[in-house]
Amino acid sequence: MKHPVCVVPRKLVSEFLDSQDELDFELVAALIMQRLYEDRWDAPVDIGFLLTAKYSDLLAKSESKDQSLFFEALRIGRRQDTHIDFLLVSENTKSPTRFQLKRFGVGERDCTTEDLVAYLNSMEGKYAPTNTTLLVALADLESIDLPRVRDEVKRENFPFLELLLIGVTSSTFMVAGILPLEGWSAYDLAWVVGD
Repeated sequence: MKHPVCVVPRKLVSEFLDSQDELDFELVAALIMQRLYEDRWDAPVDIGFLLTAKYSDLLAKSESKDQSLFFEALRIGRRQDTHIDFLLVSENTKSPTRFQLKRFGVGERDCTTEDLVAYLNSMEGKYAPTNTTLLVALADLESIDLPRVRDEVKRENFPFLELLLIGVTSSTFMVAGILPLEGWSAYDLAWVVGD
């Protein structure tokens, strides 16, 4: 079954976040990845969210597409029962890039290399193969031995199309590509999160 997608520009997501009392980590991650992919693809990129049928219909019927309706859809109309947390959409790509966001090292879970490898290798039994990117936000990137993660993640049956690890070190935002291609990129944090 296809889920209705609401595609919104970065500015609208940013304005929505500014209007909220609590930080929505999923939307923050979407803004960060939108900025990085826009730079990577050298093309405008919008953010997409899967919506409930109710909000998809409301937005389709709304002639003005007023901001308050978009804000309501972002607040309570996003589907939570799917493996896609957000999408990135560009006219220059054939299909949207889908993301599932996970946080690691938050709460009672330790943020060690061993624990991260075990967590990632457990994905094989939890998820069916999908063409989605697994985006793992690390609470303490500096404590992770990225080359060791690269070497110890079981690649042959990893259910996600791509595996990206993200995190912050001082004023730098890091992205570590583990699957399918390996590579590390560092970005100025102010640029990544700026308007």
